[in-house]
Amino acid sequence: MTRRLLLVTLALLGCIACASAAIPAFPFPTSGVTLPAGEATLPTAAATTAPIVTQAGNQLAVVSTAIDPPVLMRGDRATLTVEVANTGTTPVRASRAALLPDGPVMVANDPYAVVGEIGAGNRMTFSFTVTAGSPDGTAYPVFTLAVNEGRGIRYPVPVRVDSTPPAVSFVQKPDALTAGRGDRVVVSVGNPRQDSLDGVMVAPRGQGFTTTPSAVFIGALASNGQATASFNVTPEENATIRFEVVYYNGQNRHAMPVDLGVGYGRSKFQADLILSNFEVEQSGGVYRLSGDVNNAGLSAARSVMIAPGEGVTPADPYPRYVIGSLDPDDFASFELNFRAQDLSAVPLVISYRDENGDPFEQRTEASLALNQTADAGGAGGDLPIAWIALALVLAAGVGYLIYRSWRR
Repeated sequence: MTRRLLLVTLALLGCIACASAAIPAFPFPTSGVTLPAGEATLPTAAATTAPIVTQAGNQLAVVSTAIDPPVLMRGDRATLTVEVANTGTTPVRASRAALLPDGPVMVANDPYAVVGEIGAGNRMTFSFTVTAGSPDGTAYPVFTLAVNEGRGIRYPVPVRVDSTPPAVSFVQKPDALTAGRGDRVVVSVGNPRQDSLDGVMVAPRGQGFTTTPSAVFIGALASNGQATASFNVTPEENATIRFEVVYYNGQNRHAMPVDLGVGYGRSKFQADLILSNFEVEQSGGVYRLSGDVNNAGLSAARSVMIAPGEGVTPADPYPRYVIGSLDPDDFASFELNFRAQDLSAVPLVISYRDENGDPFEQRTEASLALNQTADAGGAGGDLPIAWIALALVLAAGVGYLIYRSWRR
């Protein structure tokens, strides 16, 4: 059985060998063969070979755009810059560049009627002046670059118009204006815009007041930044006080007026001096007035002095009385000497300075009939009527007692 299988296998191998020898061999051409016209061949090193450009315009590309300032306000002028690169291997001759307006963005000039040649691998920058109108929003002026052969460029450039002004508020201001009194005013300036502001300055405007300093320069204010400007304002009667915030958005100057919004009146925080507990004596034609002074206000009073007013002649030893400083809720005693004729009340003048050194006056009066003693220069033998009446009552009582004792 094994011998039969071996003979069959050898016979089959022999048949296969004979068939292979009978097939003819045709050689494959490796050189000297010309392909038909119009057929394309792949490059031998496709990864390092520059791309073949069939149209000149396909080589040009916008590589960057910029606008200064980045965000425009209504009425602003800006410079829009477009950079174009030739990414091909051959020069390209461009005939004309232009910027087409869109929406609120208008083009102020058209400077590129003739462009010229852009070399292979080179770049060219185009600058245009644009102006912003209304409404606010994002516009897309179109940059176009035409070439002498092939396809050019048409590229929309986004430009944002946002007229949001700075946020201005008063961090500190008086509750009421008082003529001659200096008050601190602090102005806060914030930038809610998406671009920075330059040259920011705060200056008082108006008439009938003085300020220290006359203006505060803040400088650059970044997006979402904030700064303050502090002033000491001393108004006169009927002064008009406002502040002006000046700033630049790019090359564009803007001014924003802000009213202080404070009327005239008595400040609830200032010192309030009250006189009380008067005692009046008279001797030799000279009055002696004593009493207390209390600071019922919310601010300290400095260099407090009390003196007689008009129509009164000061006398020694206290023609005026200097107290000094009185803090809120503090009090002190005083004494004055003066001569007065035909007066039922004496006018008094209280002068002091606030914490800024500004002078103030308060006026009041004190009655001359309180606690008055006999005048040493007058008729001193006369007794008061009350004492005479009391003596008569006592005499009547004593007489009655004597009369009853006699009856017994």
